[in-house]
Amino acid sequence: MKITVFGAGYVGLVSAACLAELGHEVACVDVDAAKVAAIQSGRAPIFEPGLEALIRKGQAEGRFRATADASEALEGAEVSLIAVGTPDREGRIDLRYVLGVAEQIGAHLRDREGFHTVVVKSTVVPGTTLGPVREALERRSGKQAGLDFGLGMNPEFLREGSAVQDFADPDRVVLGALGARSAEALQAVYRACACPKLVVSPTEAEFIKYTANALLSTLISFSNEVFNLCEAMPGVDGRTVLEGALADRRWTPQVEGRPLKPGIQGYVMGGVGYGGSCFPKDMNAITALAHDRGWPVPLLDAVIQVNRARPAAIVARLEREAGTLAGRKVAVLGLAFKPGTDDWRNSPSQPLVRALLARGAEVAAWDPLVGPEAVAEWEGRVALTRSPDEVLERAHAALLATAWPELRAWNWEELAPRMAQPLVYDGRNLLAGCAPSGIRIIPAGAGWKEGR
Repeated sequence: MKITVFGAGYVGLVSAACLAELGHEVACVDVDAAKVAAIQSGRAPIFEPGLEALIRKGQAEGRFRATADASEALEGAEVSLIAVGTPDREGRIDLRYVLGVAEQIGAHLRDREGFHTVVVKSTVVPGTTLGPVREALERRSGKQAGLDFGLGMNPEFLREGSAVQDFADPDRVVLGALGARSAEALQAVYRACACPKLVVSPTEAEFIKYTANALLSTLISFSNEVFNLCEAMPGVDGRTVLEGALADRRWTPQVEGRPLKPGIQGYVMGGVGYGGSCFPKDMNAITALAHDRGWPVPLLDAVIQVNRARPAAIVARLEREAGTLAGRKVAVLGLAFKPGTDDWRNSPSQPLVRALLARGAEVAAWDPLVGPEAVAEWEGRVALTRSPDEVLERAHAALLATAWPELRAWNWEELAPRMAQPLVYDGRNLLAGCAPSGIRIIPAGAGWKEGR
């Protein structure tokens, strides 16, 4: 199939390159000329393992290209995917980019013959595809969705840092379709994927995406609520408490007498809270939709509240262990919201740094991928380095915020003497099992020691 993908961000570019790998002819459209030029030269403008190699392979085989010319990219295309950003604007998603693309596609469809299917891949609140997107397409094209052109919603379930693998080996593909012809077009796009394909309505597809992220966010906040309680009690380790709860066979099934730990358990272990470009924005958007329509969602409201409160609780714990932070250096280890990506948007490190600065701390940060743009808002008050020696030099405490595997490989016994006070709060429990001499590690979820 000939497919046009609008948007060369994490979702759009990964989807475009992976669809080309499935054998489709794909044009990826973006308004950013610098981004398009980088892709045309075989470079990925974002960090995502395996993506650059896929782009170059698709280009070499003539199945993938990038362009800023939407009209040219749409010529002859059977399907177009809208995968542009839906940024958070005061707790609600901003649809200007999605609707702008819908207007462009609609104008193209006005004089076009043949059946073309428009698919929303951006994360949008339930009712968007059959509401404002459909309205924009029908107004600009003068045609009727479902009759003259197809319309669908195909949510993404890509995790940054493993997005290429997630696309290549999906758990499921959700195909929200308006009518049988739209469903047929969507199924043709993913025919090569050997996984369950759920054909649903566009609104159900939108709801599935938000429900999936709300469920994972809820598990994280529940775990952090447990950690908050355990950290307030002497001699209690939240990790042991949660591991004991998860030993139930409904969470940890037995296979031939041996426990099998499903991946979902990774979300039922506390830490610094959820972050990134999806969970915070999606939780805000779905609760805002509910509030606007008068639907009470106290559980989801509480999930957000617990997550927002966690960074302040961690910094308060750090100060109790390290002494006053005012005028003292604190090292923040990791700015990306997760390892394997350079994405720091809505990372838990951001509110952690703000809380440290509010207490008068001198903050230094380390991250192997994130650049200076992540600390720009603090106007020089946060120093960013790639050097373990520099970030820990004179530090009265360190706060491990991102589970970068490099941190576990550091020679902590050699680094400890550089610190004014060798103390690490392990917000990701990455250093579990490490016992370097000369340094005190406080695991997230661990209660106070008696007498402190």
